[in-house]
Amino acid sequence: MSEPSNPNDLRITIIGSSGTYSSADSACSSYLLRTSTTTVLVDAGPGSSMELQRQVDLGEIDAIVLSHEHPDHWTEMPSLYHAYRYGIEILGLPVFGTAGTKVRLDAVSPDATATAFAWTTIDESSAFSIGDMAFTFSATDHPVETLAIRIASGGVAVAYSADTGPAWSPKDFGNHIDLIVYETTLPTELEEAKIPHVSGRQAGERAAAAGIKTLVLTHVPPGHDPTERAAAIGETFSGTVEIAVPGATFRP
Repeated sequence: MSEPSNPNDLRITIIGSSGTYSSADSACSSYLLRTSTTTVLVDAGPGSSMELQRQVDLGEIDAIVLSHEHPDHWTEMPSLYHAYRYGIEILGLPVFGTAGTKVRLDAVSPDATATAFAWTTIDESSAFSIGDMAFTFSATDHPVETLAIRIASGGVAVAYSADTGPAWSPKDFGNHIDLIVYETTLPTELEEAKIPHVSGRQAGERAAAAGIKTLVLTHVPPGHDPTERAAAIGETFSGTVEIAVPGATFRP
C-alpha cells in the first residue's frame, strides 16, 4: 500500500500545550491547523494569543474550533473577541464549539457571538469542512461534553484527543489517523486514581491499537517532566513520539 500523499501540506503548529494552567514556558491548549489555503485555530487556552500572533496574523484565521468548556481550553476567547471587534475590526469569524462552551463565553462576553464571532454549536455527530479541511468529532471520556477532533485534508488526517479518560480511543473515529496530538496529563502511578485523563502509557496503547504512526504528547501539567511521559508512551507504542512545545510544527 502506498503512503498517503499530502498535496495541501496539512500541518499542526503548537500554540500552547500546558495542562490545567499555563506554565512559565507555555500557554494552555491551543493548536493551529494549516494547509496552503486554510488556517484554523483549535482550542484557545489562556495566554495563547501571544504565540498565536507570532505564528499567524489574526486576520488570516478562517475559523476557530473549541473542544469543550473547561477554562484551560477556551478562555482566551474573550481577548480574541476584543482583538477582532475593536482591534482588527473583523466581524462574523466562524466559531464552532459545544453548547456548554457557548454558555460560558456568553456569560463573560455577552456580545461576542453576536458580533465578532458567528457561532455554530457542534456535537459528536457534527461533520463539516472549513476550506480544504474536513472536520469530524468523537465524544471523549470526560466529565463535560468534550469532543476529540479529526481533521483530514489531501489524503492524510490529524487528530486531537482534547481531554479524555481511558474509556475513549482514537479508534472511535472509525477512520484512519496519521498523527494524533494526545493528552498525557497523568503520571503512570495515577492511572487507577479515577482522574478523567490518561497517562502516557495509556495514550500510547490506544494510539497503537488505532494504527497511528506519530503521537505528539500534550497537556502535561506544570512541574511534570514531558520526557517521562514520552518514555511511558514508548512502553506501549512503537511509532514516532514527539513532545508538544510552543512553535513546534508537525506534519503527518
